Amino acid sequence: MDTVEFPSHRHPLNRKELLSGEETHQICGLCGMEVINGPAYECSKCNFTAHLDCVKNPPSLVIEKSKIHGHTLTLLPRHVSFTCNACGRSGNKSPYVCLKCSFMVHRDCINIPLLIKTSRHLHRLSHTCFLGPGEWSCEVCHLRIDGKYGAYNCERCLYTVHLKCVLRADVWDGKELEGEPEEYKEIESSKLVGEKLVHQHDLRLVNEDIRDHIVCSGCSLPVASNPFYRCLQCHSFFHERCANHPQNKITFLHVHPLTLYADDERSGPNTLSRCDACDLHFSGFGYRCLKCKDGHIEFDVRCSSVAEPFDYRLHPVHPLFLILPANEAEICNVCNHLRPKYVLSCIKCDFNLCFACATLPDKVIYKYDEHLLSDTIGEDDTTNPYWCDICENKIEVMRNHYTCAECGPVLHTECVLGSLRNMSPGFTFITQHGHKYEVILNDRTSLLRCNQCHKDCHEPLLLMSTTTNTDVTSTRIYLCSSPCFRAYVSV
Repeated sequence: MDTVEFPSHRHPLNRKELLSGEETHQICGLCGMEVINGPAYECSKCNFTAHLDCVKNPPSLVIEKSKIHGHTLTLLPRHVSFTCNACGRSGNKSPYVCLKCSFMVHRDCINIPLLIKTSRHLHRLSHTCFLGPGEWSCEVCHLRIDGKYGAYNCERCLYTVHLKCVLRADVWDGKELEGEPEEYKEIESSKLVGEKLVHQHDLRLVNEDIRDHIVCSGCSLPVASNPFYRCLQCHSFFHERCANHPQNKITFLHVHPLTLYADDERSGPNTLSRCDACDLHFSGFGYRCLKCKDGHIEFDVRCSSVAEPFDYRLHPVHPLFLILPANEAEICNVCNHLRPKYVLSCIKCDFNLCFACATLPDKVIYKYDEHLLSDTIGEDDTTNPYWCDICENKIEVMRNHYTCAECGPVLHTECVLGSLRNMSPGFTFITQHGHKYEVILNDRTSLLRCNQCHKDCHEPLLLMSTTTNTDVTSTRIYLCSSPCFRAYVSV
C-alpha cells in the first residue's frame, strides 16, 4: 500500500523508493539503522523515515518485562538525543523509556546478557545500569567510564568494562551465565614437570654454568640463565618457566581457553606452526584452540604467557596493554616494523610494542664474549653509530639490539637470534608443495647465500632443502629468514 496509518506516529506514512544516488542518509525512526536504497516509508510533514519491514513488523510499543529494567518500557518513536542508561553511549532515534524513573535505553540494549565470563578476567562480570561516583576506566580500551550509566563490573574486585568492549566477539564467547552455577575449577592447574604432559622422561632442575649452545625444547630459544631443567634420558633442556606451562591456559589473546601441545601433537606430520600473535614460525610447545572449528588458532608458549599489565624493561615508565579494537596497523617502537594485529601499547604516551619484541629474551649468549649480552634500544645519535660485530653493518638509530656493557660487542637482534629463533636446529617439516626443509645452524664460515634475497646469510639459523634433479644431481636451497621463506614458497 502507498499510505499507512502507523499507531506510534501522528501523521500518515507514504511509501517512497529511495535511490542510491541521494546525498542524504536516512535513519529508520523505529530501529535506528540506516535506510539503504529501496522501498521505505516516510512522513511528508516531519523528518521521519522507516524501513518497510519495520512498518510491517513494528517493534513493541510497550515492554512490560525486560532483563535490563524492572519497570515498563515504552517506545518513543521520534528523533531525540539521549544517552543510553545501559551502555552509556549516545543515541538519537526511538529509545525505550521508563516514565517512572527517566530511564532511557537503546532497543538493542534491552536484552543484553546480565552475567558473562570473558578471557580477560578470572571472575564473572555482571551488568549494572549505574556504577556510581568514582574514577572508572575500561579494562579493555582503557578509556573513561561514566559512572552515571551502565557497564559490566566484577563484584569481587574493581574490574570494569564498557558494554561495547566486553561484548566483542574476540572478548566474549557469547554465552550468558545467568542462572548457571559458578564453577571454581582452576583451569591452569596441570604442570609438565609433575605429570609429564609433553615429555615422557624425568627432568632434573640443575644450576650449571652455560657456555654451550643449548636450546629449550619448549620455546626453542637458547638456555642462557639458571636454573633450568635437564632430561635424564635424552638430550632435552627446558627453561624453568617452560617446564611448568599448564596444560590449559586462559589468555587475553583469544576468547576460548587454549590447550598445550608438543611437536608430535601438531595438526599433521612435520607440520610447521605459526604464532598468531608474533607471526613467527615455531617448533616445540604451542597452545591451540580446540573450540574454533572454522579456523586454526595457535600461539607459541612465550606469546601465550604475556599478560596485562605488561611491564616492559625498555619502557619502564608506564605499563603496556593490548588495546582493542586496533584502529590501524601500528609501527613497533622497538623493531620499527609495521604490525597490524596484537600490539601492546602505552595509554599515556605514543609507544607500541609488537609481540615478537615483547617476547625477546633479556639476555643472550655470544660465544666471543664471556658475559651475557643485554637487550637494549640505541640512542638517537647519528654521530656515533653502532656497527654489528657479526654482519659489520650499521645498526639503525632507535632500533633494539644486544650489547655487552663491559666489553662492548653490539649485535643486531636478527644476527644473534634471527627470525627463525622459535625453531630448534634439526626440526624438519614439509611444505604444502611437498618440499622438505630442515632448520640448521649457520656456522657463518661457508658464506652461504639465500636463494630468495641472494645475500650472505648472517642469521644464526637457516632453512635448508635438498632437491634431486632429473640427472640425479642434488641442489641445496638455503633461506636465511622467515620473510625469505614465505616469499620463496609462494613463488
